[in-house]
Amino acid sequence: MTHDEIVSAGAKRLVEAYERHTQIALPEDIPLTEARDAYAIQERVSAQLGTPSGWKLGGIVKGELPQFSRLFSEQSRLSPARLARDDYHFMFLEPELAVVLGGDLPPRDTAYTLEEIAAQVASLHAAIEVVDSRFKSWPEVPPLWQLADGLSHGAFVLGSGIEGGNLWQMKDAAYRLTLNGDAAVSGHGGHPGGDPALLLMQMINTRIAAGGVGFLAGEVITTGTFNGVVEMQRGQSARLVFEGIGEVELTLD
Repeated sequence: MTHDEIVSAGAKRLVEAYERHTQIALPEDIPLTEARDAYAIQERVSAQLGTPSGWKLGGIVKGELPQFSRLFSEQSRLSPARLARDDYHFMFLEPELAVVLGGDLPPRDTAYTLEEIAAQVASLHAAIEVVDSRFKSWPEVPPLWQLADGLSHGAFVLGSGIEGGNLWQMKDAAYRLTLNGDAAVSGHGGHPGGDPALLLMQMINTRIAAGGVGFLAGEVITTGTFNGVVEMQRGQSARLVFEGIGEVELTLD
């Protein structure tokens, strides 16, 4: 198969899964072997999903460049939020920090420094990402198909936060996620990718270099889970607190 055939077939398979609200088997008949094709599939699928509102940073392996996918207004909420369990195949939560850009980061040949990016961050927030997948075998999904599937994005909830301009708080942030008041996960720093602020810088520069497209004021960028995923059940309420930064609440109906 040519690159265009791989992208067209992969995007068609995933769009159909979204439209039918069903999960599919891994497309073993589509030889997806390159990240550029996975991103191209992701972009074609994204064009069918809704209104872009920002970016998810993911696929984090320490020492490697982070991957990215779109966030959408239709799948995003402000805290306190309610979601319906029937809208998702899975319901797993990731405790994250997210930034809201207050200024543009236009494309340019020179990479942005962390200081330049921080100066364009309006605010830093506690956030929860909901993980879902279009593949029946999740989490046993090859990395390139996870990338094509928007890095297994399901939904996003933005919580309260603090003024931006300096991102030093991200690396050693203390957090606690509870379900119906019972502790689920907690920690102090320890993000699997290292410093989330550096991951943010790497992702922004990687995407600009690859696509020649910048970032816009108002876009939200979430920076990856601090502590894996936590399963949430119907009827539960989750509360995530990042000490000194903000908190976010989510109820699952």
